[in-house]
Amino acid sequence: MSGVRLFVADSGEWTELTTGDAAIVRVSAPDLQQARRTRAAIRSASQSEVILDVTVAVAGDFRSARRGLELARPDATVRYAGTVDGLAGLILDIELAGVADGVTLVPAAPEEDV
Repeated sequence: MSGVRLFVADSGEWTELTTGDAAIVRVSAPDLQQARRTRAAIRSASQSEVILDVTVAVAGDFRSARRGLELARPDATVRYAGTVDGLAGLILDIELAGVADGVTLVPAAPEEDV
């Protein structure tokens, strides 16, 4: 593994912002525990890296970000509302805890610039 991989899902496009050669499997999970179990199952069957969808609303403060997340459609993805620094910390925690090998940032609302 070459470090955390980062993707953005925007307007139907799925774009990697990092580089990696390993095959990938993109997953969604309602929480980090389920994501970790899913990764373990996938990794036991293949050498693919697991990329977790995270619905994000980022703003200068939590309250503003939270309002953006409330506008998001309800779905079965891990969700984050907060600052850019907090999001960076979450991504690092996801990698260090073995939850996933990378994340896909999914905007909470169409106007969200991830």
